[in-house]
Amino acid sequence: MLDLIKKNEKKNIKQYMPQILVAFIILIGILIRIVGIDKFPNALNVDEASAGYEAFSILNYGIDRNGNLLPVFLVAWGSGQNALLSYLMMPFIAIFGLSTFSIRLPMALIGGISLGVFYCLLKRMTNKKVAIIGLIFLAICPWHIMKSRWGLESNLFPDLTLLSIFLIIKGLQDKKKIYQILGYIFAGLTAYAYGTSYFFLPLFFIPIQYILIKRKEITIKQAIANLLIIGIISLPIILFVIINTFNLPVINLPFMTIPRMEVNRYEEIASIFSSEFIQKSITNFSESIKIIFKQVDGLPWNSIWPFGTIYVFSTIFTVIGIAIAIKNRKEIKYGYIMWIWLIVAILLTFVCEPNINRLNIIFFPIIFYTVLGIDEVAKQGKLFAIALLIIYSVSFGLFLNAYFKEDANTYGTFESNLEEPIKYVNSLKDKEIYITNTIKEPYIYVLFYTKYNTNDFVNTVEYYNEGDAFRQVKTFKNYHFININKLESNNNNVYVVKNNTYEDIKENQNKYGIENVEEQFNIKEFEGYVVLESKQTL
Repeated sequence: MLDLIKKNEKKNIKQYMPQILVAFIILIGILIRIVGIDKFPNALNVDEASAGYEAFSILNYGIDRNGNLLPVFLVAWGSGQNALLSYLMMPFIAIFGLSTFSIRLPMALIGGISLGVFYCLLKRMTNKKVAIIGLIFLAICPWHIMKSRWGLESNLFPDLTLLSIFLIIKGLQDKKKIYQILGYIFAGLTAYAYGTSYFFLPLFFIPIQYILIKRKEITIKQAIANLLIIGIISLPIILFVIINTFNLPVINLPFMTIPRMEVNRYEEIASIFSSEFIQKSITNFSESIKIIFKQVDGLPWNSIWPFGTIYVFSTIFTVIGIAIAIKNRKEIKYGYIMWIWLIVAILLTFVCEPNINRLNIIFFPIIFYTVLGIDEVAKQGKLFAIALLIIYSVSFGLFLNAYFKEDANTYGTFESNLEEPIKYVNSLKDKEIYITNTIKEPYIYVLFYTKYNTNDFVNTVEYYNEGDAFRQVKTFKNYHFININKLESNNNNVYVVKNNTYEDIKENQNKYGIENVEEQFNIKEFEGYVVLESKQTL
């Protein structure tokens, strides 16, 4: 009797081993994307801070930092920022407060969800074995890990598209229209994730509807309804593009604002048939192909050499996978969707100045074909499978070691040391605070770390270059952003300077208009920065 029970237990464990393995891989993948997101990357990016502060502002005041009520697109720096991620940040800011953790958490969670979605999609398109290989590959994929661990709003686009396609295929296979409707709703939402979706959506979904009609999986009426769902969901963004293409007035509604940017974001549309446009398109395509194959774009927050986006040696498996997909095209269910995805993503390279985050929509089809290639090589024998496992395991370990040693503060657009000095000077009363503008957009860190009242900012802000694509803030209320080359000690002035500037002040005090910095100022040193508070007041 005991032997029978033990046999049944072993049988049950063996029966559920694939599910246990999948759950374990997903759990590990989620942990890799979430654990320590407030520390790695170890500095806050200006676009992250911008998106986070906009979320805080809309949550608490109903407006963004440009005074727009519930905007469908953020004016942000002047030339705009996609709004969807900021809206997704809002519940987490409501729970955890405005912090690096709360604004990075949505992207990390979406990255984790994508693991399960990718597995389920592969299982429906191919088989369980390929799906598990794909899940493992995505779980350890450098591109997907890196993009999931910080809050760049454009990086929502590929994951939402993946979810959209999975729901559509699930709805078609299970004969449940609700999943198809949800899929097209998510497709429409991608318009709020990244501007490249404006090009991608029609070129991707219209051919899919045509093929589905030809295969008699949907009717013409259903295809029109599907496209209408995308159109209705993305209508505010369509109006936004029209407004900014033709310089039309802002649309202010009681429940949303469709804003106009400080500059025309779509000048290139007007010159689409010009020789300059054609030459630029060819250059964009050429540079994009280099980035895709080399897997680096010179931006260390997108990829780390020698690992690249999908591990540099994986390109050979991508090529094999494409060949296998062509050979076995009848066996891969809805395989044409991946072909259309890849082709439209390649077409997008002509109209997009390339870097990895701008080309982000191409990576899921690349990963799909790479997984097919890995599966094909693994089929050649046990030794091949073991070799692949060892190669990717070692590469993954080396990648994690390199990634968690990266100092994002050296990137130029990330800043790790401003939080403490900003909070300190903000605690000082009745002071005029001067912050060095030798770093990129220092004002956004002040807004972020002080949780500044948005109404006060909107009512007092002045710009150095009003009307430019990237406006630089000169002052708001008692905060001033200047190149600090003179100090005044006979006023209620407080200066925040970099360490190297402070060293220069000590060595060349006359140049800064002072006699003795230590006698004329209270000095408080922080990592990376020094605060100089005037001792003499008027």
